[in-house]
Amino acid sequence: MQKMLGDFIHALRHSGLPVSPAETLDALNAARLIGFHDPALLKSALAMTLAKTRLDQAKYEVVFEQFFSVIDFKSDALPKNENEHEIGTETGTETLETPQSSNEAQHALSSLAQQLLNDDQNSIQVAIAAAAEQAGASKMQMFTQKGVTSYRIMQSLGEGPLNSELAQLSTDNKNIELVTELRNKQDNLRQQVKDYVESQFILYSKNIGAKLRDNTLQKVKLTNIDFSYYHYMNKLVQKSAKQLATMHSRRRKVTKRGLLDVRKTIAANAAYDGFLFHTKWKSTRIERPKVMVICDVSGSVSKVSRFLLMFLYSLQDVLPKVRSFVFASSMAEVTESFDKQTIEDALTKIMNNWANMPTDYGRALLDFKDMAINDIDNKTTVIMLGDARNNNGLGQTQVWKEVYQRSKRVIWLNPEGRYNWDSGDSIMSEYRPYCSKVEACSTLNDLTRILGSLLKNS
Repeated sequence: MQKMLGDFIHALRHSGLPVSPAETLDALNAARLIGFHDPALLKSALAMTLAKTRLDQAKYEVVFEQFFSVIDFKSDALPKNENEHEIGTETGTETLETPQSSNEAQHALSSLAQQLLNDDQNSIQVAIAAAAEQAGASKMQMFTQKGVTSYRIMQSLGEGPLNSELAQLSTDNKNIELVTELRNKQDNLRQQVKDYVESQFILYSKNIGAKLRDNTLQKVKLTNIDFSYYHYMNKLVQKSAKQLATMHSRRRKVTKRGLLDVRKTIAANAAYDGFLFHTKWKSTRIERPKVMVICDVSGSVSKVSRFLLMFLYSLQDVLPKVRSFVFASSMAEVTESFDKQTIEDALTKIMNNWANMPTDYGRALLDFKDMAINDIDNKTTVIMLGDARNNNGLGQTQVWKEVYQRSKRVIWLNPEGRYNWDSGDSIMSEYRPYCSKVEACSTLNDLTRILGSLLKNS
């Protein structure tokens, strides 16, 4: 039962249903109470523990029908007796009497041949499932693997010895009828195995392409992502932001362990003449950081800044003290747009009004000084996303130095590789001494790692 349910949950996860370990245990307990002999009742019971939304319910029903379509719910072999019969092995093989007239040839047949003649579907289904697991049917990723997997299953069932038997029986004309029947049943078994492999391929590989695409999009340079993939990237950004929110949304408070708080302990026991009946422990809290984010949205880095702004929009619940600024030449604060507009409307407004203009870091930093530098203190983290390419203009480095001196930390994320820094019109070396950390940030994985580190260490 546990093995079958584990495979079923594995199939659900392949189809995109999020199933936690706790939900898996709940489903196992439900299956133990209900059993596997009433498919409708089992389907309803498992749905209550595994399907959380209407969309999940729809996916669950499809996977349930596909997964259990090859299983006979009326069979005595399901699931407690699933190891009683095995095809092609000596252990667990029963000697079955064939319905045909007994003769030496029939009694000498292997267990596979005898079970085919007797149409013992219970044992055949169990054996196919066991052989499919050994052959890696649930790990297929390409349709070209189906033929090899089917061949391995047939060999595991004992097709090799069966072919030898058929060749030997064919030498005697008295066995023509028996050989013909066995060959027909062998063809039916091959088709049954083929159908099972097909169902496993559909069950476990339907989202392989999407997973491969998502994995690739997380690693590819943001500047190289085509606009047609923005919809998928938006979902990936929201997923990554949600994971960070789950990890860091709670303020941790440690009590009854760690360091003793002497002052509070003495105060709490003042009424007991110095006897320490009550101990007080120091508590640690992780405060949500105060963050200012400055994004260069000029043509060279506008794609990367778009994704960072998407990320910050999704993290508003975790980082409520974020102020966002954008610039190409002049700088503007867009915090209010994030508060009052949807992500699509906010990004459209930003890109239409400020993006794709000539870059002027000097003018932008002077604007930032007028707008926000007095609000920076030793609890503020300042994040700059930009390539430091200034069209050979003045960098106003003294403003960035003042930002560095006022703040808790300054992080510069450069979408270019380090080998490109200070090449051409880049003035990265002028700003670098006034940064707590300088990172190359060109992929979604980079953004997730860096912002996760920011939340963790705040």
